[in-house]
Amino acid sequence: MSRTKLPLWDRAPKGYAEFPRLRSLSTVFMGAIMLNAILSIAMLSAFLLLYGAWKRWRRDGASQQMWLMVAAALVVFANVAIWVVPDEKGQSLVTGSVERP
Repeated sequence: MSRTKLPLWDRAPKGYAEFPRLRSLSTVFMGAIMLNAILSIAMLSAFLLLYGAWKRWRRDGASQQMWLMVAAALVVFANVAIWVVPDEKGQSLVTGSVERP
């Protein structure tokens, strides 16, 4: 490093907790893979909650636990939709978090 150039921590934009230039591409891709895995597991859990509520309804009829399972599944579906559905600009929270270097 030449003496005229400032160190990386002095050139980094202020207000960021981490230095984006220090992140490697593998870190960005691993973040995308982990986010996709988390969203997939959330969808699977919501479908399993609905399946469990259906089995509970078939066995005992309508019960409070069945309705709580349905409500929990709807909350999970809403959370995944918030992350995945794009806005007017065509950006979603998933694509915005992955593209940020």
